Amino acid sequence: MLSNELASNHSTHLEHSGFGNDGPKRQIKDYMRQENVDIVGFQETIKQDFQISELQGLSRHKFMWNWIPASGHSGAILLGVKEETFEVEDMDHGEFFVSMSLTHRRSNLRWEVIIVYGPADHSRSLAFLEELKDKWSVAPYLWW
Repeated sequence: MLSNELASNHSTHLEHSGFGNDGPKRQIKDYMRQENVDIVGFQETIKQDFQISELQGLSRHKFMWNWIPASGHSGAILLGVKEETFEVEDMDHGEFFVSMSLTHRRSNLRWEVIIVYGPADHSRSLAFLEELKDKWSVAPYLWW
């Protein structure tokens, strides 16, 4: 069971299209700042790469970021955690996920957060499930 302090941390997982568009980016920035988010995950960013300065501009706090690029004009996953709240022990990614192994700085609770994005093409479902099974089999901490 999570401590009250850790359970009360703010996290968000937003799904949207076109992270590079000014409108959605402004909404994300406003939300992250208003809610004082500690963990954030995005799907369908439709970006191949990010500039760290672009990502750091989303919050008043310093975040550690991990992502996988879009495949063509779809997909891409982005995961960020506030460095003031969490120590990042490890980062991982596959074709369908990004993850970070974390230690909560105040409670010392260790866990892993993973953002998953499944394929729209159902012929790739087996590869998706195999990748998640492999990830699960080596996960050293709790998942969230």
